[in-house]
Amino acid sequence: MKLVFCNSNDKDHQNRLNALLREVFFDFRFWYDLDLWDDRYESYAIADQDEIVSNICLYKTSVLYRNQRYDALSLGAVATKPEYRGRGLLRQLMEQIDRKYAGVPMYLSANDTVLDFYPHFGFRRFTEQLPICRQDIDHPVAPRRLSHDDPRVWQYIFNRVNFSSSFDCLNTEPVNLFHLYSGYLNDCLYELQDINTLVVAQQNAATLKLFGVFSLQEITWQDLAGRLPFSGIKRLEFGFMPYWPDLHYDLQADDSALWFVKNIACPLGAIKFPELSTT
Repeated sequence: MKLVFCNSNDKDHQNRLNALLREVFFDFRFWYDLDLWDDRYESYAIADQDEIVSNICLYKTSVLYRNQRYDALSLGAVATKPEYRGRGLLRQLMEQIDRKYAGVPMYLSANDTVLDFYPHFGFRRFTEQLPICRQDIDHPVAPRRLSHDDPRVWQYIFNRVNFSSSFDCLNTEPVNLFHLYSGYLNDCLYELQDINTLVVAQQNAATLKLFGVFSLQEITWQDLAGRLPFSGIKRLEFGFMPYWPDLHYDLQADDSALWFVKNIACPLGAIKFPELSTT
C-alpha cells in the first residue's frame, strides 16, 4: 500500500476516490464534474494497488472570526473501506496532515458513531449555537425560484458581499455549490431580484430555515424579511451567523450537530458554523 495525494482536477484520482466514497457515503461524481477541484482542496489517501482504500480530504478555508481573518482547515470525506478498517490507515493520514499543517486550526463535522474516534487525534468536541428569531413572516407572493445550475446562482455564490464578522468562511464557493448541487436543496433557491439576493430556505410548518443568504449588495434584515416569499412563519432558524445589525436573535445550544475542533488557541464562544461551507 502507498500514500497518494491530489490537489487538482485529476480525473483519474477522482474516479478512484469516488469508488470509495460511493461505497461509504454517496456518489460525489456530480461535484467532480463541475471541475471546481483546485489546490484549496486536498486528498490524502492510501491505495492498495490502484484502489483507494482510505482517505481524508481537507479544504483550506479562510475564516473571518471576530473581524480577524485566519487560515483554517475543514476536514471531510473521512472514509476507509470496511475490510481495511482497524489497520491504522486513518491515523497514518492524519499524522501526514498534522506534519504538513502543524498548529493550523482544524474543524470537522461528524456523526454520533465517532464520538470517541476523533479525540484520539487531538480533536475536542465543540457544541455550536443555533441562531433563532421569532418573527411573523406572511407574504403570500409567487416566489421566483432558481434552478441550482442557473448561471445566476453561480454569480451570487462567487460575488456575494455579505459576511458575518463574528464567524464566516470567505472562500468556500466550491463547497457552497457542492451543497446546492447535491440535491437536498433543489427546491429551496429563491431570487429576490430587487435587492440582488439569493435565499436558500425551507419552510417546515411555522418555522423557516435559512440555510444561506447571498447578496450582491448591502442589505438590512428588514430589506430581506419584507421580501421573503413565505406565509405563516413564526420562527426563523439560521444555518450561519446572521450579519444584519438590525436583526435581534437568540442562540441556543445545538447538540444535533457534532463538531470537532483542533489547534484552537482561544475559546470560540457562541458561534454557528455556516452549513453551506462545511465539507
